[in-house]
Amino acid sequence: MRIKDVEFELVRSNRRTLAIEVKAGGKVLVRAPQKLDKKQIIKFVSSKYDWMLKSIERQKKNKKAATFTDEQLAKLKQSAKEIIPKRVQYFSKIMGLYPTCVKISSAKTRFGSCSAKNSLNFSFYLMLYPIDAIDYVVVHELAHIKHKNHSKDFYRLIEKVLPDYKNREALLKNK
Repeated sequence: MRIKDVEFELVRSNRRTLAIEVKAGGKVLVRAPQKLDKKQIIKFVSSKYDWMLKSIERQKKNKKAATFTDEQLAKLKQSAKEIIPKRVQYFSKIMGLYPTCVKISSAKTRFGSCSAKNSLNFSFYLMLYPIDAIDYVVVHELAHIKHKNHSKDFYRLIEKVLPDYKNREALLKNK
């Protein structure tokens, strides 16, 4: 499908919400509920047009810039294994939220995730960012243990722990 000059792939499934994902290289994926009217999908995607263009550009820049040697990747991974679990432990105590486990991955499209079983996953590419940004991702994922969404309550919880969370979040977008 296409909106203006942005082509996207539509994937329907048993989900409740619409979502747009810009993959590496700039490919756009739109996920939609099985029975949602096509007009509603088009309206939603159109409303996100400017965001999609920015995200596509960012992905293309990231792809060009992200070339590392095997040695550099190994160092990033090792740093992540040493630093991220300690940050999770530190903020878990402050927030009173404890993950079932912490994993380090090589994910390139997301910095972190929280599973339905409260397992936290973090990309070792996070180590390319300042500690303030890493702490934001850790707190963000820990907050998903309590709130499995991005509601106002979710962001209030983050703000309680990191009052400057918006500045920290911006660090992830300015690289």
